[in-house]
Amino acid sequence: MILCDYKNRHVILNYYYEEELIDRDGISFNEIYVHEGTIYFIKNRKRIVTINSKKYRNILIGEDFQNYYIMRRDKNRLDIYFP
Repeated sequence: MILCDYKNRHVILNYYYEEELIDRDGISFNEIYVHEGTIYFIKNRKRIVTINSKKYRNILIGEDFQNYYIMRRDKNRLDIYFP
């Protein structure tokens, strides 16, 4: 998965329901590990954020910005952005 190429970065996670922002998280991480549909953001060898990608039907590369990904399912959306 292309997300594993990002290392020692910062990520912004925007969670939406019916196009309304309901939560936002910004974290620094050392690496990303993907295993059986789960995305783990790792810092200092510890999991700091876990995302179950199986909850989302579509995973797309966003066209609005560079380093921008969109995960969707019905009314739920997660935007992943690496500034």
